[in-house]
Amino acid sequence: MKERITEVVREEIMKRGLKFSLRDIAASLGMSTKTIYQYYESKEHMISHIVDQSIADMREAEQEVMNDTSLNAAQKLRMALVILPRGFVFKDVHVLHELKQRYPQLWREVDVYINHGWDNIRILIQEGVAAGILRPFHVELFIQTYIGALHQLMDIHVANKIELSLDKVLVQMVEFLMQGILDGGPEVKSGERSGTE
Repeated sequence: MKERITEVVREEIMKRGLKFSLRDIAASLGMSTKTIYQYYESKEHMISHIVDQSIADMREAEQEVMNDTSLNAAQKLRMALVILPRGFVFKDVHVLHELKQRYPQLWREVDVYINHGWDNIRILIQEGVAAGILRPFHVELFIQTYIGALHQLMDIHVANKIELSLDKVLVQMVEFLMQGILDGGPEVKSGERSGTE
């Protein structure tokens, strides 16, 4: 039952942002709010669960990429950089803005995730450089450029100008960064570049 409730919460966030109530969730499920309280003590508890689950899903997806022996280091790097924030149901930057304004403690969890946990990325870059797929470059500068650009793109005013969902913006941002570090050797499949051509 908790899984079903969580799924409805995800649907509500995607449709209405964070402007839903426990009554809305109960009505969608055809049950009483009392039943909802057996699983979630508050709306914030619901959203916290969604945030924690999303972060866990992204970590799992990243590990799957790391373990995929069919991909070279550059391909893994590209996929991992897109995965990092992509698992959120908060693909609409306006919803992320709501989270930041209304639930700052939960936003801090997201922020910590974005700013830490870059060990796999460092490993992939080292492997790519050693294999000659990536040219040598300043790894920490690359990471901080990614983080800084992501934070900027999650700003509500910037989002209003770009008018793209976060996942679409992220793909293009990573493409910009990767085109700057790929040597374009035979190990890199030409199909990887098709996203912007």
